[in-house]
Amino acid sequence: MKLLTKSIAISTLILAIAGPASAMVSPNLAHDVRSAAGANSNVHVTIDGDTVTLTGYAEDSYAVAQAVSAAEGDGVAKVVNHLFRSN
Repeated sequence: MKLLTKSIAISTLILAIAGPASAMVSPNLAHDVRSAAGANSNVHVTIDGDTVTLTGYAEDSYAVAQAVSAAEGDGVAKVVNHLFRSN
């Protein structure tokens, strides 16, 4: 019984520290966002927990929309879009 109680306590502690797996933002997210924005864009991606902030510029409205869409990946709860169009 003591072993079961200790196992449950350890499991609870690990989950509390790590959080659910779905809350993990992809390590490739910044690269994916910059790629989606295109070569004529200068997009900076800041990840703070499950919030992604985009700053800089993209070539046109389509490139901005593509970057925002790419930022809305798994584990992202909020995207703060401070991108502007260069054209």
